[in-house]
Amino acid sequence: MRMLRYYGKGNFDKGLSSMLETIKEVHGIPSEVLDISQHGTYDPRQEQLTYERDFKPRAKLLKKRTGRPITCLRSRKARNYFVSTPGTLALIGAQGIEWYTLGEDNISEFLSGVLVEGPSRLEELCNDLTDGTPGPH
Repeated sequence: MRMLRYYGKGNFDKGLSSMLETIKEVHGIPSEVLDISQHGTYDPRQEQLTYERDFKPRAKLLKKRTGRPITCLRSRKARNYFVSTPGTLALIGAQGIEWYTLGEDNISEFLSGVLVEGPSRLEELCNDLTDGTPGPH
């Protein structure tokens, strides 16, 4: 079964937590909030490890499904990893991350769609496209 994972640092948006809980109650879709800070303090090493472990192995698939490279999660100028800035929501399957979106507006829009459509919305995102057109993000 697929689940939703929110990557963030420290304090989390109560509205986001509430929406994830509502999706779980209504559709049975589990979720988790992963705090990638170290005891509430920014930790660039923890962000890098999360990026390397969760996103990098799935880079090709994620680009195909979202239409954007995972490097959008990084800052080239500072060479930092910004896996949670301003927040990243990922769809997790048995093999790892299957799809992701970032930014408050995109996350809220996506979760609203999941609340209405349920698991079929998640399945739609994970269908590999044959025409090469990126999926919704």
